[in-house]
Amino acid sequence: MTHLKQYPAQFRGGFTLVEAVATLVLLGILGGGVVSVLPGSNVTLTAEADRLSSHLRYAQIRAQADSYQWRLVFTNTTSYQIGPVIPGAGFTPGIIPGAGAMEGNLAEGVTTPAGTVIRFDSWGRPWSDAGTLLGADQTIILTDGARNQSITILAGTGLIQ
Repeated sequence: MTHLKQYPAQFRGGFTLVEAVATLVLLGILGGGVVSVLPGSNVTLTAEADRLSSHLRYAQIRAQADSYQWRLVFTNTTSYQIGPVIPGAGFTPGIIPGAGAMEGNLAEGVTTPAGTVIRFDSWGRPWSDAGTLLGADQTIILTDGARNQSITILAGTGLIQ
């Protein structure tokens, strides 16, 4: 039978597994908090791109459920409206989900070119505001002045990515 070598008491100190795991968890939490507040992080820009993508999908789904087209239009560089394009009545802005208002606003410091318009028909296909199917993909670029985030709507299918 093999005997383990006995070390003097001064060399038997160390951390237990529980102490090591608790330290790693604490460092992970602190590290995640530091990364999210660094000036170079693009969390706000990414969140705005995700929110705008979901509003585009909302307009697309509503168009598929209705008998008329729906559109999203940027009224200026920081706000947009969503609503149906009703024949004879024109564009009628509606309440934007999550905003509770007829106009959605980008987060402070995030902008995009004004006048961007995208329409969807009952098949979910993207149209230009002139009333023709898109011949090429349409890209909406959001910027915070230092970084850009793009949303692309594929011409043939209306896939929003």
